[in-house]
Amino acid sequence: MPRFRFTLDRLLDRRLKEEEARKLALSKIEGHRRSLEDALRERQREISSGRDEWRTQLVGTVDPAALRHHAGASVGLLRKAQRTVLELAGLEKSLARARQDLIEAARARRVLEILRERRLAAFKADEARRERDQLDEFAQEIARRAKLERGADDERGAA
Repeated sequence: MPRFRFTLDRLLDRRLKEEEARKLALSKIEGHRRSLEDALRERQREISSGRDEWRTQLVGTVDPAALRHHAGASVGLLRKAQRTVLELAGLEKSLARARQDLIEAARARRVLEILRERRLAAFKADEARRERDQLDEFAQEIARRAKLERGADDERGAA
């Protein structure tokens, strides 16, 4: 019995590798996004703790130099947080594009898989038809031989 051979297997393998590469690219971008989100949360905690510390120093005697120092540090943290937010916004476009690329790669791979499944089903149906035809041919040959043998037995019996 012949084996099924899909002529586009090499292309299917290539599409699988391409899809894996796109998955990897997407995961790298998502990892970078998570690290930026973590950095933003950390900056927000720093800003919040700086404000709390600043409020405690406003009680009693106020040191203008320390106040100025905290205000400068606060502004610096706010700028870092804003830069992180802008970087996150820019990353969202890359993330959307990477997702779209992955969807396209998966679609291209799936098209070939469906084609392979259909060709395999056609191959199996063709093989079943050939097998059935061969069995019919064997049955006809057996019936013909049996008929010839009966004919030969009838001639011997008549003689």
